[in-house]
Amino acid sequence: MNLGRLLFPTIATERWRFILHSRACANDRMAMHASGLDKEKRDFFHYLLDAVDPETGKGFETVELWGEANVLMIAGSDTTSSALAATLYYLLQNPDKLETVKEEVRNKFKCVDEIVSGKELNECVYLRACIDEAMRLCPPVPGLLPREVINPKGMTIDCTRTDGGKYFLPKGTTLGVNIYTMHHSPTHYPQPFKFYPERWLLSADHPLGAATQESLDLARAAYTPFSIGSRGCIGKALALMELRLVLGRMMWEWEVEGVWGVKGKGEKWDGGFRWEGVDEKGQEEGWKGEFRIFDHFTTRKEGPVVKFEKRVLAA
Repeated sequence: MNLGRLLFPTIATERWRFILHSRACANDRMAMHASGLDKEKRDFFHYLLDAVDPETGKGFETVELWGEANVLMIAGSDTTSSALAATLYYLLQNPDKLETVKEEVRNKFKCVDEIVSGKELNECVYLRACIDEAMRLCPPVPGLLPREVINPKGMTIDCTRTDGGKYFLPKGTTLGVNIYTMHHSPTHYPQPFKFYPERWLLSADHPLGAATQESLDLARAAYTPFSIGSRGCIGKALALMELRLVLGRMMWEWEVEGVWGVKGKGEKWDGGFRWEGVDEKGQEEGWKGEFRIFDHFTTRKEGPVVKFEKRVLAA
């Protein structure tokens, strides 16, 4: 019945506009490959275009490549850019955290060319904690991911660990938990609107670590920026590698400074979007410096505006 177009006309229109855009990008890339102009270009599409089914000897059909383009553009770039933007924003809003992560990276590596994926970069635990905390505050997919109960006997959800009850759901029930809301649960994250990377670190892992094993386990239980289970993000490891590489190299090679109060896009995010205050239970409602995001399955964001200056190295 296409009720979605009637109930959510703006979303339907924007979705179709994106699909046409991704198809155009895929068509351009296929044309480049067909003309032999991409011999040195080893991107994802290079391997998709050269892939051959060992049983049929055929490659991907055009409609299949269009579908892959959709996935690569949404999951492979949009979500990572949201996490990168949020991490930068919160580091710029918290200069002490910015200095800590710069010190960690600069003490770990002698030159920027040493910063590659591997053991040494993974040992930058404060950098990873900043990424995790930014994705907690600004999940790249902030809404709910619906699931349907398929067990003929239904299922029971046990929420007693967090002072809830037990809830029976019959077969056919559709349910979902809003990821943004879950990531701001005061039960799992004290001061949930505060950028506090130390909540992800034990004192044994980092001198600034403020977590206990119990608080860390509780925080991890509600942390789902990549979803979980069989439908969890297949690109999680790749996304985290990209974020560590980009931010690690950025922190080593550049001095960064936020440009606040600018007009245009900046005026929509400079002050955040929630009022400061507490709710009826005394819990923090939000804070002025929250990074503003809009949910359209993935995240639409604006900013931050950042000034970069090349790091001056001692002679």
